[in-house]
Amino acid sequence: MAKLLTILCLLLMSPFAWSAAPKVPLPVAVKTAAPDLHLLGAGHLNWLFFSVYNAALWISSDQYTPTQTFALGIDYERSFSSHELVKTSLKEMRRLDDLDAAQLAKYRTDLQHAFPDVKAGDQIVGLCMPGKYTAFYYNGVLHSKIDDPQFCPDFFAIWLSPHTQVPGLRKKLLDRHE
Repeated sequence: MAKLLTILCLLLMSPFAWSAAPKVPLPVAVKTAAPDLHLLGAGHLNWLFFSVYNAALWISSDQYTPTQTFALGIDYERSFSSHELVKTSLKEMRRLDDLDAAQLAKYRTDLQHAFPDVKAGDQIVGLCMPGKYTAFYYNGVLHSKIDDPQFCPDFFAIWLSPHTQVPGLRKKLLDRHE
């Protein structure tokens, strides 16, 4: 019994047991473009034993809805090439939605313009203006704008769809404490 209590105490004192949501700042340029945004939730993504990134979701209404302005920010803890980011994004977009070859080719071009190579400490924030455009900010500066109203729901489904590959992160982003 004493051994069990000791293990329980060690687990409760572990930084993983009570870790606070990561702090992911919203760049001033995004606040200027969408002044009504406020933080809904934030989380951390690990892959196996590797820390990959922190993410945060800001919304403009009382709860997340894909028809209202929102922003998703990612603070990278590892380096990734633009090619890796584009390839992974397209793979997930294809998995979540039945996109035709022409749409995937267009999205590939859009994402190649949107994503630079990133290193630990870099941030990309995607701002979704539903029905209008998606803007990407790299380290606080507008980097790319995609004037395709369908791009936003197709792209952000990677994190926000109920069928995401990262349901734990989705739950934290949506601030669901179920």
